[in-house]
Amino acid sequence: MGQLYIALALATSALAERTVTFAWDASPEADSYTLYINGVPVGSTTVTEITVQIPDGRTNANVTAVNITGESEMSDTLVVPPAPKTPRGFRISKIIRTTISTPK
Repeated sequence: MGQLYIALALATSALAERTVTFAWDASPEADSYTLYINGVPVGSTTVTEITVQIPDGRTNANVTAVNITGESEMSDTLVVPPAPKTPRGFRISKIIRTTISTPK
């Protein structure tokens, strides 16, 4: 069996409620992949994407490829920034107009 590696094309999508889908390029010799969040394994899959909940704050993600010979080194780290803070203390004081029109 050839050398096991993991591609560096780790990416995220669908950042909502701190649920994130991570995707990466396939490793030809891999039987499965393990996703690490902040250095802790959080899930395994046989396809090249996985959706997981991530903690609040800055999150570091890495993926490894796994086969019968073992586990590859971790991919480069993908940093998921903290979710933006929800504004607080706003209130509607007066509604002046309830319709919006566009110029013709």
